[in-house]
Formats: sequence, C-alpha cells, structure tokens
Amino acid sequence: MKKINYKEIKDQQLVDVRPQHDYQAGHISKSLNLNTGNFKKYAAYYINLSKPVIFIVGSEDKDKLEELSKVADELGISQLDGYLLIDEVPKENFQATETISAGDFLNKSDDFILLDVRHPDEITRPAPEKNLVNIPFEELVDNYQSLDTSKQIYTLCGSGNRSTAAASFLESKGFDPKVIVGGMKAIQEIRN
Repeated sequence: MKKINYKEIKDQQLVDVRPQHDYQAGHISKSLNLNTGNFKKYAAYYINLSKPVIFIVGSEDKDKLEELSKVADELGISQLDGYLLIDEVPKENFQATETISAGDFLNKSDDFILLDVRHPDEITRPAPEKNLVNIPFEELVDNYQSLDTSKQIYTLCGSGNRSTAAASFLESKGFDPKVIVGGMKAIQEIRN
C-alpha cells in the first residue's frame, strides 16, 4: 500500500484506524475513527464506495495495513489511495475529541442529548434515561439529522469504541459531541 504525504490529501475519505484514546487525543479534522477491531463490521455503513479512501495509522499499527487492505477489498472499496502515518502530520493540524468522565456526566443538570449507539439487542446495562436517544451506530449515518443541533450531545456505548467512532462521524457533520469515557462500563461502576 502506498504511503501518502499529508500534503497529498484532497477530498479522499480519511479513515483513522487507531485506538479510541489515540484518536481522541489528536486527529485530522473530518476523519472517521473506525479502529482495526470495528472497521470490518461498520465500514460498509460509513464509507462511500465511489470515493477514494486513505487509512490513517500510527507507526505501531503499520503491520495491520495488509489485513485492512484485504478487508477493504472484500467490502468493495476499490479506490484505496494508501495510508498516512499520523506521526508525520504537523501537530497544528490536529483536533481533539472532547471527552467527559462518567462521574461528571452523571452530575450534569443542564439540557443535553445522551446518544446511546449500542444496538437494542446488546443492551444489558441500561443507560441513564434522562434525555436518552438510542440510535445504533450502524443506523447513525441515516438518522443523525434527527438530533437537535442546539443541544450538547454526549455519545455512549459499552466501552467507548463506538461512541468515539460516532463522535468522529458527528464532528464531520458539524456537530460538537463529547464522548463519555469508558462508556456504560464506567457508568455502571459508579452506580454500583
């Protein structure tokens, strides 16, 4: 797979496959965070097959590029332009994903939307009910317009992977979401 220079980015789809915490700490604007663990399951929902794709990786993830390329081919992603090493991107071009601890979220009293992106079939730990909206991650691409843009959106999943991916998608659509660190696992630990 061809290595891309940051200056070669035009209008390709940027898929950042780094782990959630790395992505949250700093990423390229409008990049979608589908880490190597959830890329195969969710890419078909979020990637436009008629547009070229660039993978964004950290130097420690370069060994996963061959497998990602195979998965991309299986999914019908034929325009894979290459990969970009995040370590070579100037830091001034980074943006961070805002996060909030589970404890701070549970103490919120203002108006907000709690966006739970888990599929209803997998919900074994119920989310807090205040201002709860459930849109499974695989359906968010078709239903994000139903979210009230005047309210702060907090994304939630089981552990934080999909909520970070959901936040990355919402950021690309002009929203300003915050990820609840640790997801329902962290909320449940506080509740118990």
